[in-house]
Amino acid sequence: MSTHVRPVSRIGSETSISGAAVRVVVTAVTFVATLAAVGLVLAQFPTPNVLTNLPNQLPMLCGVAAVILVLCHLFETSPAAYGLSLGRRWLGDFAGGAVIGVLFQAVSTAVILATGSGRIVSSWSMGVFNDPVTVGLAIGATAAAFVIVGLWEDFLFRGVLIREFVVGFTSRNVSRPAATGSAVVVSALVFGALHLNAGAAGLSASVAVTQAVVGGLYFGLAYVLTDSLALPVGIHFSTNLWTTVVFGQPESGYPAAFRLTRPFDLSAHLIVVLFLPTAVLVAAVVLWVRATRGKIPEVSLQRVRKH
Repeated sequence: MSTHVRPVSRIGSETSISGAAVRVVVTAVTFVATLAAVGLVLAQFPTPNVLTNLPNQLPMLCGVAAVILVLCHLFETSPAAYGLSLGRRWLGDFAGGAVIGVLFQAVSTAVILATGSGRIVSSWSMGVFNDPVTVGLAIGATAAAFVIVGLWEDFLFRGVLIREFVVGFTSRNVSRPAATGSAVVVSALVFGALHLNAGAAGLSASVAVTQAVVGGLYFGLAYVLTDSLALPVGIHFSTNLWTTVVFGQPESGYPAAFRLTRPFDLSAHLIVVLFLPTAVLVAAVVLWVRATRGKIPEVSLQRVRKH
């Protein structure tokens, strides 16, 4: 069977700003359409509470799979071109990212408690669950869901968006480092804007957007320094898990070791709580890259090409 792509499917395959724009638009349309279709199907089936947010993430996983298939078929672009290439190094970077995320959240929690901007209101809460078995299953389902969250958000916003912005900028003779830095910033702003109504209950829109933009910046940095999604996905996974089942929200139904109040409005405390742990995280990312790569590479994606 021939594997050649039909000529019409070559539209958008070129390494140019128009080709990059086509690939971004096709990615967005494919993801949203798959999300809607799979969501409608899954809505017909009841899901037990013990699965927590896992069923809500299955359409997202299907959306990423559909995007990968479309990009491979239409543009001959493999997921490896966007930093998704499972292997020993990828899994090692994921584990390293998970440890860095735990360090980041531990520092963040310590700063919250030290500044008095939050307090622990309860401990060893089972949430809406009644026994240790369902609590264990709920934590497992939550962990699996957060792996999917990190995978689809970082694939779309770091993998596709940053890389295609770099392709577009460099096609206009912008230097690779400048193109990469600009792409990280633009991707973080888009990521922040889409979190306008996605914060925790009681969290102001300005805080939700600020947190997401800052997160988009350090996820993007982890991506461009490693040319891989593994490190940002690992960080994403453990930070979400920490704020849900280690130091969870006071009114959350998830099981949690502790319930912690957090600053919900822009303030001096929030600036310290947000930026001091972020500085620790960035330093940890740089040290990880130095330890695993032998040096800190130029902040630019090194394989911006069609695969």
